[in-house]
This record gives sequence, C-alpha cells and structure tokens, in this order.
Amino acid sequence: MSSVNISVSVDDQYVDKIEEVVADLQASGMNVENIMPILGVVTGSVESTQMNALSQVKGVNAVDVSRTFRAL
Repeated sequence: MSSVNISVSVDDQYVDKIEEVVADLQASGMNVENIMPILGVVTGSVESTQMNALSQVKGVNAVDVSRTFRAL
C-alpha cells in the first residue's frame, strides 16, 4: 500500500460543521495536515486503498490527489 497526498472538498452545507467532517475523515483513515474552513478544504494523506471510503464520508464533496509541482 502507498500513501497519497489528497485534498478533500467539503460540501457547502457542511462547512459550518467542518470539524465533524474532519473527525469522520480521520476515523476513515485520513491523516489530516491542514484544515481551511473558509475554503471548505481539508488536506492530508491517506493510504490509496482508503480513498473510496473517504468519498463516502457525510459532508465530503470530492477527494482529489494533490499534485506537487517543482520549478525547473
């Protein structure tokens, strides 16, 4: 199994309950690194096999793999 960096978009209806969504994401295996309540975004990492479980968490709009860009 490999860990992937992800960004989770929280549904607009759940932004005011983002801490509850974060707790559920952590219970589903996400290692939370940053919580951006104004944007409704949570970043962190998860085992690649757990991504589908995160997308099923109540209040989650989308789970995307984060891309890393480096200057040449």
